[in-house]
Amino acid sequence: MVKVSVIVPVYNQEKYIERCMDSILAQSLQEIEVILVDDGSTDSTPDILRRYEQNDERITVLHQQNQYAGVARNHGLKAAQGEYVIFWDSDDYFSLDALEALYNESKKYDADICVGEATKMDMYDGTVKEKCYINWGRVPEKCPFNINDVPQYIFNIARNYPWNRLYKKSFLEQQNLQFSELKQSNDVSFVMKAFVVAEKITVIDQIIVYYQFRNPESLSGNALKKKENALKAHMEVKDFLIKSGHWENQDIRQSFINNAFGTISSQFNLIEDHEEYKMLYSFYKEEALPVLGIGKSEVEQMYSEKNAYDLSHMLSCDAEEYIFKQYVYYQNKTQLYRGRTLRMKSKLEKANDKNVRQNEKILNLKQEKANKIEIIKKQREKIETRDNKIQRQIEKIKKQSEKIERQNEKIQRQGEKIEKQSEKIQKQNEKIEKQSEKISSQKALLETKPVKVALKIHSLYS
Repeated sequence: MVKVSVIVPVYNQEKYIERCMDSILAQSLQEIEVILVDDGSTDSTPDILRRYEQNDERITVLHQQNQYAGVARNHGLKAAQGEYVIFWDSDDYFSLDALEALYNESKKYDADICVGEATKMDMYDGTVKEKCYINWGRVPEKCPFNINDVPQYIFNIARNYPWNRLYKKSFLEQQNLQFSELKQSNDVSFVMKAFVVAEKITVIDQIIVYYQFRNPESLSGNALKKKENALKAHMEVKDFLIKSGHWENQDIRQSFINNAFGTISSQFNLIEDHEEYKMLYSFYKEEALPVLGIGKSEVEQMYSEKNAYDLSHMLSCDAEEYIFKQYVYYQNKTQLYRGRTLRMKSKLEKANDKNVRQNEKILNLKQEKANKIEIIKKQREKIETRDNKIQRQIEKIKKQSEKIERQNEKIQRQGEKIEKQSEKIQKQNEKIEKQSEKISSQKALLETKPVKVALKIHSLYS
């Protein structure tokens, strides 16, 4: 039985696909299938995929022509045979027990969705952030949970990515969930809609994915320049919420608005060109915010102070003023962090001095302890020497006792022999005594016989 279908859209990934595939095939959960969907690659990627397919029967390679990641994932989902499915990207790699951890948690709770953590690796500056894709402060204590348990944070628990989530295939089929056909942001509506309709969602505190951020060769690397797609993706979710009746719920609407504006504001941090920044700002302010229903009344509904600050100034400033406000904000933050850093440095220096004294004290205590241990060791050696001497004496006494016991046994045997000899002598004495008595009788008889003869002679002569 195929427990998990791993679906991987691929486009011109000759640089990363082997590392990706090796981490998939080395998964501790072996009952998997891997569906690779090539989106018309023009480099050596198809040859690499073909080689992997020939060497492992669990791999299937599908082909399509430049229809982008959303369509590729739908293509793979249609062919999937697994009980659960996961959508991984070809330029990432994965913890070797990722699938096993997600699968076991999903089976434990019969979950529709299981979400794991991820490590973010920036391909430009080399920075690495571990476990930064789940907001644990917004995860409910109840497990599993659904939108009814946490409506105000349903879209703010985890970021809008599919690669750290395991989905029950029957759940996706029943809800008819599909990725959009947008070139970028095609996973946003899929991920958010799934969280709305899922009956059982679980979260595990384990790294699943090592995500390569801002990889220009990836399917999502150019998303920063495709602002319309991000808006279209969120509008799909908004329309879905309206049609399903969830938009009437204030908590759910607030969660959606925070998610959507968070996506918008994060894009500015990724733009380096001044003119492009202004163009993006104009688009979001004049087009995106109005259709998303984000206005002044939503400023107070922002969950973070930074988003409230950004939204307030985006609604009231032009692009140049907004850029200046951002500069002031980060300057203040820098000053604040600098002040905190200096105070922290002072505290650390004091703590360091204290630690030095404590370390010296600990070293002295360790030395005293070592000296005591050495004394105890010598005492133990002395006791062991004495014990060995006593043991040898005990063994010597034991041997002497055994010798005496053997001598006593010999004496006892000799006594028994003497006793038998004495009995024999006694019997001989008794026999001699009887013989003596017989001799005495015979002697007495012999003594009376001459007298009788004499008397008889005397009588004859008389």
